Amino acid sequence: MSLTIDDLNGAILDPARLAPDVPSLEPDRRVQAPGRTAGPGTDAGTGADDSGSDAGDGPLRSVSIAMAVLDCFGTETELGATKVAQRLGVAKSTACRMLAALASGGLLERSRSGRYRLGLRLFEIGQLAVDRLMLRELALPVLGELREVLRETVQLAVPMGADVLFVDRLDGSTAGTRFHTELYRRGPGHSSSAGKAIAAYNPAMERAIMERGFVRRTPFTIVDPARYQQVLRQVRVDGYAASREEYELGTSSVGAPIVLTRGGRRIAVAAISVVGATPRVLGARKVAVVQSVRRAAATVSATLERSQG
Repeated sequence: MSLTIDDLNGAILDPARLAPDVPSLEPDRRVQAPGRTAGPGTDAGTGADDSGSDAGDGPLRSVSIAMAVLDCFGTETELGATKVAQRLGVAKSTACRMLAALASGGLLERSRSGRYRLGLRLFEIGQLAVDRLMLRELALPVLGELREVLRETVQLAVPMGADVLFVDRLDGSTAGTRFHTELYRRGPGHSSSAGKAIAAYNPAMERAIMERGFVRRTPFTIVDPARYQQVLRQVRVDGYAASREEYELGTSSVGAPIVLTRGGRRIAVAAISVVGATPRVLGARKVAVVQSVRRAAATVSATLERSQG
């Protein structure tokens, strides 16, 4: 399978794309994994409670088996369906279907011998997780300096499908505690400056936003697709994005992308934004806010790029 940056971003943005056609699998209760004892209402192979009869149990059981299959490769470089079935206490047909499904998503790959081994996509997704943990560590000092300069709430956001997830936030002197509620943990990408900043340099996120559509939260929320794409083009010109009361009346933000060069392309992996009362963020101080946010994002981008090399 040939992987592109869009494939990789898409996998993170929409985990279902990893294996969209995973069948609902039924473990074979006639075979029991060594060292495991199946109690009443328990699956002999996975230890999962099977006392319920809801239709939703099938997909959950499939996920449980998939995780168990991947765990088998922690001690073995290559495995065939027979050994996987024996280790998990499931039917060989179940193991075959799950191995094939995982291979179709790139999490496993099949060798010439017919056995399976861990796939490249699994490694790349793991590397993205490491990168994002590293991103927080690298960005924190920069966020602290930005907050001290502007005295406003500063945020670090990463893409999550058509949304942005704020993985770090330092409150400004007037923010109070409201930004720590779940409502402000994750937000729609189309109405936030961080989301616009990322989408302008991340085709996978832009596509996810366009496919999901636009929800109006305030009279100022951009909901016209053509207008939204025009805004993204301007972001690429200006190097920053603004959201004027598009998510909440009275509150506005300015965001700039954190970008990495991958395959000769600049891809946004995150964004730094400043949020506060509209007069303070987009009023007389707008130029200073924009320059500070862009400088902070550029600093993190350069540091992250060096750490990758």
